[in-house]
Amino acid sequence: MSRLLSRGSSPSLSRALYGFVVLNALLAASGAWLVVDQRQAELRQIALAEAVRTRAQGIELDFARTLHHEWSKARTIARDIASRDASSVRTSLDLVVGDNSQVSWAGIAALDGTVTIASGGLLEQQNVSTRPWFQRGLTGDFAGDVHKAVLLADLLPSTEGERRQFLDLATPIKDGQGSVTGVLGLHLDYAWAQTHLTETARALQLDAFIVDRTGTVVMATTDVVGPSLDLPSIRAATAGAARAALETWPDGISYQTAVIPQVGYADLPSFGWSLVARIDNNAMAASSLSGTLLLFLVGFGLVLAGTTVLFVQIFVRPLQRLSASASAILAGEETYPYEATSTAEAHTLSAAVARLQETVPESPAGS
Repeated sequence: MSRLLSRGSSPSLSRALYGFVVLNALLAASGAWLVVDQRQAELRQIALAEAVRTRAQGIELDFARTLHHEWSKARTIARDIASRDASSVRTSLDLVVGDNSQVSWAGIAALDGTVTIASGGLLEQQNVSTRPWFQRGLTGDFAGDVHKAVLLADLLPSTEGERRQFLDLATPIKDGQGSVTGVLGLHLDYAWAQTHLTETARALQLDAFIVDRTGTVVMATTDVVGPSLDLPSIRAATAGAARAALETWPDGISYQTAVIPQVGYADLPSFGWSLVARIDNNAMAASSLSGTLLLFLVGFGLVLAGTTVLFVQIFVRPLQRLSASASAILAGEETYPYEATSTAEAHTLSAAVARLQETVPESPAGS
């Protein structure tokens, strides 16, 4: 009988139940955390890819529209020049240039390349027949890539000790019969365009790169290694193809990268540019989802602990008291059997313990 009464090292039912609940709660919480963390990473990748694509489109549209604004001024002057005198045209060119912060020079060249009218009188009577903007402007609308000042190098102030750089826009001037009589050219200030691109990209929290068809980075809103980069996105930009992917850049950081194949707006002549935009892949890593999940798991754990304690008190404690009654009866003690009715099984055991008391002989006095 002493062997039957011995519990050895076996845990109590309540401890076993608590252990079971805690173990399964930990397993469930760990599984939920892994699943949610993986899903969160996937959602972050999708969100970043969409963010860089839509923001890149916004940068491209804003930048192209800004260039088109200056282009529309030139087209207006070229269209109306036939009906205006030289003094009026010069005033219009001066107004286009303004404070020299955006357009550095505007002028009209005759068919032989001689500048006849120009803003501020700069380069008037000089020959520009060898300049690409004049040669291309004779045959149609033209947009020229970044280049350093040549004829204007000594006439315009330098920026930070370096020679000024320009973007060219040109359009043919035609008479009433549609014959070309000259070319209207504009030199846009490269530093202004660069600053505008940088400010827009910073506002949208992106890095942006203007890439030409040779793969050269024409403008960048952040430092890059050299004028060209050997990256799939840059190769796509060179080919004028759209692309969106996760890439590791020369700085060793992974970026969600998007390529807008063409920088253009309305009738703005093509510069042959593509826009590459990127955002750090670790952006948005500190998501509130993890914090929300942690709070949920803590709250769920507290509720589970409370319900487990309640379960033990209602269903397990009666069984423990029945066990104590049975042990006392087997030991020959005079005790009133505990009656448990919390479950059908407990009720059956309670009746069995009562009948056990009737069958176990009383211990001899003093034994």
